[in-house]
Amino acid sequence: ALELFGTEGYLPTTVEKLCRHAKVTTRHFYEHFADREAILIAIFEQILQQTKQVVLQEITNSELCLEQRLLAGVRAFLQQHLQDVRRLKITTQEVLGVSQRVEAVRHAVISEFAALIEQYLAVLVAAQKIPPRNYKVLAFGLVGAMHELQIAWLHQQVPQTIESLLADMDFLMQALIKGAGAL
Repeated sequence: ALELFGTEGYLPTTVEKLCRHAKVTTRHFYEHFADREAILIAIFEQILQQTKQVVLQEITNSELCLEQRLLAGVRAFLQQHLQDVRRLKITTQEVLGVSQRVEAVRHAVISEFAALIEQYLAVLVAAQKIPPRNYKVLAFGLVGAMHELQIAWLHQQVPQTIESLLADMDFLMQALIKGAGAL
């Protein structure tokens, strides 16, 4: 699923094509998945759970100062996706508009990442690094910005080397934290 959805796309990839590629029978496929949407959801969730684990490692890394942890988390998120274009395509394009069921899963994952950012910002508030306020809108905004940034990278509208894109994101995230801290 990762290979075919990430290269050929979800729509042209049939169950039969998935089975041929995996060298399994359709009966075997249906023993594990109810339908093609179910395997799309499974691979989408797997990709983002792996990403979330890497991000969590970075934002809880006590060797970094608090302000650096969010930067490290953003870097980790982008690296997880930009280094494997198949993952990037599945999470930013192939899951969009498939069905209400897939959209519900996508929204749940977006909400998880927004909550993670919001929790991190609460730590910054507690440490008096940024002013207290409701950061829910900012958290969802960052998730949306990351999504659109990945699409822009895919379409070569932003710096194409991963390092130059990460450097730009570092600058923006530092400006966000330092700017909020000055308020």
